[in-house]
Amino acid sequence: MEIVQGAVEPLCDLLIEEVKFLSGVNDQLEGVERDLKTIHSFLKDADASPSSDTVRNCVAELKDVAERAEIVLEKYAIEVASKRGAAKISLQGKLKRYACILRECLSVHRVGKEAGAIRSRVAELAKSLESRSTGEGPLSNTSANNEDWLRQRYAHEVEQHFVGMEKDIEHLVSHVKSDNEKRSVISICGMGGLGKTTLARKIYHHEDVQASFEARAWVCITQQFKLEIVLQEILTQILPEETASIKGITNPRDLVVKLHDVQKQKKCFVVMDDIWERNQWEILMPAFPIAKPNSRLLLTTRNENIASQQFILYKLDFLTEDQGWELLRKIALPEVYSSQGPRPDLTRLEAIGRKMVQKCGRLPLAISVIGGILSHKQTWGEWENVSNNMDAYLKHGEGVAEDKRVAQVLDLSYNLLPYYLKPCFLYLGCFEEDEEIDTERLYLLWMAEGLIAMEEKGRNETLRDVAQRYLNELALRCMVQVRGDDISRQLFPKLSTVYNKFTSCRLHDLMRDLCLKKGEEEGFIKVMGLSQEGKIPSSINSATANNNNIRRLAILGNYGDVLEKLKAPLRSLLISPGDYRRIRIGRITNDFNTIKFLRTLKLENLFESNVNELPLSVCYLPYLQTLDLRVIKQIMLPNAILNLKRLRHLFLRYAKVNGDVSLILDGLKELETIVALDSHFVGIVDLPKLPNLQLLDIWVRDYEALSIVVHQMMTQLRETHLAIWNLDLHNLGEDLVGILRKMFMSRSLITLRIYNCIGFNFPCYQPGMCPNLVKLTLYKSKIEGDVMQVLGNFPMLKFLLLGGDAFIGTEMICHAISFPQLKSLILWELPHLEKWKVEEGALPNLSCLYIRECTKLEMIPDGLRFITTLQQLRTIDMPEEFNERLRVVNGEAGQDYHKVRHIPSIRFGPW
Repeated sequence: MEIVQGAVEPLCDLLIEEVKFLSGVNDQLEGVERDLKTIHSFLKDADASPSSDTVRNCVAELKDVAERAEIVLEKYAIEVASKRGAAKISLQGKLKRYACILRECLSVHRVGKEAGAIRSRVAELAKSLESRSTGEGPLSNTSANNEDWLRQRYAHEVEQHFVGMEKDIEHLVSHVKSDNEKRSVISICGMGGLGKTTLARKIYHHEDVQASFEARAWVCITQQFKLEIVLQEILTQILPEETASIKGITNPRDLVVKLHDVQKQKKCFVVMDDIWERNQWEILMPAFPIAKPNSRLLLTTRNENIASQQFILYKLDFLTEDQGWELLRKIALPEVYSSQGPRPDLTRLEAIGRKMVQKCGRLPLAISVIGGILSHKQTWGEWENVSNNMDAYLKHGEGVAEDKRVAQVLDLSYNLLPYYLKPCFLYLGCFEEDEEIDTERLYLLWMAEGLIAMEEKGRNETLRDVAQRYLNELALRCMVQVRGDDISRQLFPKLSTVYNKFTSCRLHDLMRDLCLKKGEEEGFIKVMGLSQEGKIPSSINSATANNNNIRRLAILGNYGDVLEKLKAPLRSLLISPGDYRRIRIGRITNDFNTIKFLRTLKLENLFESNVNELPLSVCYLPYLQTLDLRVIKQIMLPNAILNLKRLRHLFLRYAKVNGDVSLILDGLKELETIVALDSHFVGIVDLPKLPNLQLLDIWVRDYEALSIVVHQMMTQLRETHLAIWNLDLHNLGEDLVGILRKMFMSRSLITLRIYNCIGFNFPCYQPGMCPNLVKLTLYKSKIEGDVMQVLGNFPMLKFLLLGGDAFIGTEMICHAISFPQLKSLILWELPHLEKWKVEEGALPNLSCLYIRECTKLEMIPDGLRFITTLQQLRTIDMPEEFNERLRVVNGEAGQDYHKVRHIPSIRFGPW
């Protein structure tokens, strides 16, 4: 349970670090710690018994007790520490210290009394849980064998299973691409969980649809709908070359006119996913030339009333029982499982599986979730146990609406999660609706919150590995959707896309509703959003001001003066205006003085807000572990971060300090992660003084900084993501040549980006060079020799971008067995490249290939026909004669079509 990690572990830390001086109450406090650890085992068992109201009440009360204990300790620790610190300053301080002794004694007495009461209540709860643990026989979530099996499975094996919609796809694709269709708007309608978005996504990516339109766009319509943001998103996908100017248009009327005009000039296909209300469509409708159906618009909605006579209305139906069983079988009994040992009689499983399909109302989402639960159940008895549990939990009968039944199934899926996954799942609720959640950031936030248990680490595993395993388990249970490498996200790589099995994840909107509901019920997190008018609902303002039990607060939008009203013992504060970046963001002054117990502070996307600097009070949060300032505008920091002695994770995108000085990091002994560091603004000389630093993401702009970073790579760092910018690498001295050699031999180098470094050349390959390099970007390096001969030997390289005259030779060769792991290759603006040869056996895992502005390249290499893994080919701003060789026009194939005919997705055109 989250209570164990969220309360017991911080309690232990405080006892060890802060409360040693409480001689009068130390025994009592250590007793509280022992009691809470003892009850941990009861909580694990109780967690698997969702039908027990008594157990749930005990757990809820235990959580409250633990929070009381934590608050008592923290308040006392801060109070005493501040008084004792003041005593060292001066004689006057000492006199004040003596004057406080009596009050301190009273505080000790008060703490001792409260600790005694806490211990008594914990003992009562432990006794109650112990009596229940043997009497109710909770359903076991996992066995030792199951856990071993689960760790061997990965979510990519459980793909987006697609059942029962093949005819739907065929029918809708014919409507979308038909030139004779007079109605240009198609609406897919149905209740939540039927698969509307999945069906729309299949149509959007269908090769016939891609070939029929000059431009496509996909946009999600959130409940916090804002017209100009939606229009800008559509336009930037249709006209990516005009992104900057489109972002500068703030008048909705101008955006409507521009989108309307471009659809008359270009044949466009636009998908608007999840429109909630008719008035949303009425506001958007003028942007689409419905009367002149050159383009096509596809809507998904739960509201049938949105459709009009101008629409093609397509109602999505429930699965049949046969289709439901097929979907359940694909998820619960994947083929990979057959190699793990004998299965029970499939006939018996099918009978009980079909019953569960009916209990799910034949809804795809509900069936998928139950399939996820069953996917690690090995016996018929366990399947029967889940089925019986559904009977006990679901409220069947006359009058139960299908949407209510889905909610009940999702509720059950949450209650059957193992104790360690529940808080990780609930934490996903703090992200925005339909947000693609960056997995690396998610892992670090989970770790900073104490949601990743040390005891879950396997041999040679890091906490980050455990976090990734947790996300994999949630995906296997169909609680979250995960994504792997996506070339469109990799052009300017983020940290998260480097070596993860997953680059991002997202929640189905019904799953997010479940997150928010359970998070608030269990006092785990409070999520505050905006009304459509951009105002915080008064009910939320009121609840925030009066509720002293809020532990985590996510503010998704304009938070006004909410911080000034907070009295709660917050542990996490996450502020993200998101799409509402143009709404005035409230000022940040000394608000942090009221939330001194903060562990995590995340501010992001403060674009066009009036937040230009952080107050000094931020640097005096004694328990802060994560400071995430990945804003999209420059923000000024007080040069006092060194006071954050417990800081472990620091994200500093666009952050700098006042004056012509560097940010001081010396003294941050606990710091483990630094992301988006810039050597111009931060004291690089402080890096060797950070003994626990493990992960560094840094922009280097001078030789001294490069030397220090490389030394840390060789001696301390486990993961390095290095960008070298604007260095002249001509005629280097022996010392700098040696530094570069060490950099290439470092095992910690994961990402390397080299921008505008004239004179750079890779040394000749030698065994052990770049052993763990996963992502490489070379831009404006003007390398003359065939760089592929060296790069092709890097054993782990998965992403390669050569751009902006990075290579100025005329011929490039990928030799046999080279690039064994490369998945994504981008050749961008190489105006000298004329010939490219790919030998058979090269690039055996290539999935995505982009070729842009290589204007002298004569033809696609013949060797591409041997690469069976290739899924995407895109040529951008290439000569028309180059593209014609790859096209099929009027049934006649171009000269090079035979080289690429096996590739599922081939696209031509502008960026």
